[in-house]
Amino acid sequence: MLTQAGVIREECNGVIIDGIYYEKEVLKSDIDRPYLLAVDYSTNTVYFSYNAVMNNDVLYKTAFINLNTKSNGDVDGVTNGFAQTVDQKTHEIYIGGSDGIYKYNHKSKKAEFFGAADTDVWMIYYKDSLYYSDFPKQFLYTYIDGVSTRFKDLEDTKVDQFVIDNEDMLFYTNASGLYAQKKGTKDAILYNNNKTVRSLATDVNGNVYVCEIDDIYKVNKERHALDKVTDVDDCFGLAFDNENNIIYSDATSLVRFKQSLNKDC
Repeated sequence: MLTQAGVIREECNGVIIDGIYYEKEVLKSDIDRPYLLAVDYSTNTVYFSYNAVMNNDVLYKTAFINLNTKSNGDVDGVTNGFAQTVDQKTHEIYIGGSDGIYKYNHKSKKAEFFGAADTDVWMIYYKDSLYYSDFPKQFLYTYIDGVSTRFKDLEDTKVDQFVIDNEDMLFYTNASGLYAQKKGTKDAILYNNNKTVRSLATDVNGNVYVCEIDDIYKVNKERHALDKVTDVDDCFGLAFDNENNIIYSDATSLVRFKQSLNKDC
């Protein structure tokens, strides 16, 4: 039986992270490239996008799974729902589509157009205000009081993935690698020039994690480096539930590493 940290154990089908055993729970399978995960901690619901085929055309759809009840479904009313984020203070869900930003009400199951009209939204993130990037330019904007403004700290920088941590440090990726930059400055720190980063996420404490093709890492700000957390196979998306368990997606499934009390593993 393997005991090395972060190694998947065949007998138990889980992983050991920081000396704690986590079971591998498949939340949903047979979905095409679930991506850009976001969790509403108040309801413990994960939102994600996936590829859907309609009339021989490939479209993007936003879907959800309640991690407590396992109820799930699609979010209707969004044109090509691709990116999602949650304001954890108000528990409002924002979804980026191919024609702008929508706000989704989980209780009423309705999505209403919110702003950034005629914008093909690439990424979206909420931290004190709403941030988004567009496609194909991939420039970063803030959306405040109905107005979109280029984010001045990265005015001339393309942004693919991005998150903001618990100390207002913005982590972002582009074709050059993974960078960190304190909000209010233009001083970027290169963390990794690896081109295989597929997803960035913050946990419930605001710590930053990185999903590469076959590994999950935690950002180490003291060393300006990445510390490996565990192996995964073909990682696409990354998030954390309200108990700080890792959720990730591969090309066809949504998976959670859930802490277990199984003493035999």
